[in-house]
Amino acid sequence: MAKQLTVYLLGGLGNQMFQYAAARALSKKNAAELYLDNKTGFVRDKIYKRNYELGSFPINGKIANLNKRLPFWTERFWRKFSNNKSDVAINKRICISSIKETHLSYLPEVANYQMNGCAWMYGHWQSEEYFKDIADIIKKELTPPVPKERHYKKWGDLISSCNSVAVGVRLFEEMPGSKNGVGGVTPISFFNNAANTFFKSIDNPVFFVFCTTNSPQLKELNFPGPVHFITNENGFTGSVETLWLITKCKHHIIANSSFYWWGAWLSEKENNFSKIIASSLFPNNNSIPQRWISN
Repeated sequence: MAKQLTVYLLGGLGNQMFQYAAARALSKKNAAELYLDNKTGFVRDKIYKRNYELGSFPINGKIANLNKRLPFWTERFWRKFSNNKSDVAINKRICISSIKETHLSYLPEVANYQMNGCAWMYGHWQSEEYFKDIADIIKKELTPPVPKERHYKKWGDLISSCNSVAVGVRLFEEMPGSKNGVGGVTPISFFNNAANTFFKSIDNPVFFVFCTTNSPQLKELNFPGPVHFITNENGFTGSVETLWLITKCKHHIIANSSFYWWGAWLSEKENNFSKIIASSLFPNNNSIPQRWISN
C-alpha cells in the first residue's frame, strides 16, 4: 500500500501553517503522499468563522476527499463518547495510524515516526523542531505571495526602506478556560520594554504595530521612535496580505500568536540579522527557538 498522510487543519492562518509544516516534514521523511483536510476543522468554527487559508500558497499537498476526512469524524465521535482518553501520541492499527498531539510540547516520537501505510495527523504542532530539517522547503512553500492591492505594496516599500520593527499585538484570549487555552494576553508592558531594547540596540528603529483592531489599549504603547498602525480599520483586512507585510519587517516583537510567529520566522529566513523578541506566553513549551529572546 502506498503511504499517505492526511493532516487535520483548524484555526487561523498561523495555526494552519504550523499544521501543514509538521505534516509536510513527516510526509517527506516517509515518502508519503500528503493530503489536507480543509473542511472538518472549520465546520464547527461558529464564533470566529475561520476558513482554510493556504490556497494561495505554493504548497505541496492534495485536498482530502470525504473518505480521507472520515477518520477525523470517527475520532471526534470516539473522544466525545468514550471514557478511554488515550495519552499515546501514535495509535497503530493494521495499515493505518492515528497521530495526535497529546502534550503542548515538541513530541520527537511524532517527528521521527516511520509510517507503515496510511496515517491521520491531528494537533497544533507549534514548534519549529518538527520541520527544521526542511526549513528551506517550508520557507519556499509558506512565503505569502505579493499582494495585488496597491496599498499593501506601498507599505511594503516603506517597511523595506527603513530599520523596521514589526510589533505583533494580540489583545484577546481565543477561548478562555478551554483545555487548549492560548496562554493569556501579553501585557502592554512587554511591548514597551521590548521597544526600548530595540531602541538601544539598532539605529533609528521605526515601529509598525500590527493588530486586528484599533483598540484603546494601543494608546498605552509608548515607543521611542516613529510608530505606524496596521489594523483592519486602516484597510488591512487580508490575513495573507498582512502576513506578507510582517515578513518585510527586519526585526520583530511578537505576542503569543502563531500568526506573528510565522511573520518573524519567515522574515528571519530572509534577513539573517533579524532580532526577535517573543512573549513567553506561548502554550507550547517549544514554540520559541532558543536563538530568539523570550520575555
